Amino acid sequence: MRWRTSLDPAASRADADVGADAGRPAQDAGPDASARRQQAAAAHRFALIASLAACCLPLAVGGCAEPPAAAAPPTVSLAQASADLVALVDELLASVRTLPTSAEMRGRLGMAYEVNDFETAAVEAYRQAEALDPEDFRWPYFRAMLVAELGDTQAALEAMAAALAIDDSYVPAWLYRGVWLASLGEPEEARSAFERARALGAETNGAAGIAQALLAEGRAAEAAALLEPLSERLRHPHVYRLLGRTYQALGREDDARIALARGREPTPLQWRDPLQEQKWPLLASYGGRLVHAENLLRVGRFEEAAAVLEPMRGSGPGDESVLANLALAYGRSGRLELAFETLREGFRDKPDHFRFHNVMASLYQEKGEMENAVRHLRQSIERQPSQTWPYERLGLLLMEDGEYDEALTVLDRALELGIDRPERILYTTALLEGIAERWGPAIDRLQRAVGLDPAFTKAYVSLGRCLAEAGRYDEASAALAWAERLDTHPQELASARKRLANLQAGDA
Repeated sequence: MRWRTSLDPAASRADADVGADAGRPAQDAGPDASARRQQAAAAHRFALIASLAACCLPLAVGGCAEPPAAAAPPTVSLAQASADLVALVDELLASVRTLPTSAEMRGRLGMAYEVNDFETAAVEAYRQAEALDPEDFRWPYFRAMLVAELGDTQAALEAMAAALAIDDSYVPAWLYRGVWLASLGEPEEARSAFERARALGAETNGAAGIAQALLAEGRAAEAAALLEPLSERLRHPHVYRLLGRTYQALGREDDARIALARGREPTPLQWRDPLQEQKWPLLASYGGRLVHAENLLRVGRFEEAAAVLEPMRGSGPGDESVLANLALAYGRSGRLELAFETLREGFRDKPDHFRFHNVMASLYQEKGEMENAVRHLRQSIERQPSQTWPYERLGLLLMEDGEYDEALTVLDRALELGIDRPERILYTTALLEGIAERWGPAIDRLQRAVGLDPAFTKAYVSLGRCLAEAGRYDEASAALAWAERLDTHPQELASARKRLANLQAGDA
């Protein structure tokens, strides 16, 4: 199952929550909206009771009429399914058949179908739940989300309209509506949806969506007025990409180059959707739960990841991955002793598993025991020499310990293996070359770094310093001028300029 929670319509819905609004929709959807839904549900139940009472008044004469028969629940083929999934679906179908007029049971069946990749059956189950309880926001909302995922944006908008007619205060609904309208080329309607989300408290995502719509309407100056302060506050790649496109529309090419460089990571701007999270306990497959836990770890929700992983211990063929992730979740949430205990359990069964050494190194580094961290990183590399993470971490620890030559060798190996964001390692290795006063190799590494990231201010500052030390003063001045334009490290820039001036004065 894929989740889309982004202003970028092409982004994966499994990505991490980011930015100032992360978690905010949990509040935006909070007490007032919940109370309204509860009041609506109570009113519906009262009306139902009243209608049943009215029906039963002539009981002495003719008896109470039977309610209309509910539709048969959708079923799926489970021939290739795991035993856990078969048991879950059987249990939910039995509940639906026992309580055929229960929208809750029908909706839970739909949720289980959705998270376990039976999307068509899930859409039908949500439709049935909606028919049984037209006042429950969740069923048209979930149907809207799913049919959008299946590619029918217009049907998604129609279902979302039905949901918003029940409760128009749930922020994610307005954000998704804005995204879908923008994808259909309706910027004015999209802007209206984002404005509603912003008014409900989604300041970051709402403002970014409004700016995106303004840009599509040809109102680039207004978009820039929204995005410039937002980019300073949030510093998020999606905002920088929007700002870069806005600057291009305004003809500000140098500013566009900087903004697009800062936004080059394809990270979407996302938001929490508490209602969607209600589905995850119905995820039956072992692999699916493991992926879900890893996604939670990736976005820093360590306690939730641990809660997913704990029941999985000892229950599947990939238990080493469960234990490694669980130990990491414990460690990141401050339960270090429990993390070490979990890893010791893992080492008893799989003493050569490299991920146990990676997590152990991370935990020891957190405790300040650098020698133990280095030892485990070396053991991890010995067992799986093609991974890049332990080379990078080991190189940085060796550098901190003054082992510059070995650190350079280890970090160069990480570059050879194709590490993500190589400009970071190029910058670090350039510093190591600079320590040894090897200005030529240092300049080469820094030029490669800024070629990969034209917004890398510290690399430009260091490049200016190295060029100055090599007597290439005009090039040094140009590098420092670009660093000044980036305007993020004024103290480092001032120091480099002072060094350049002193070297020029000495040659005068």
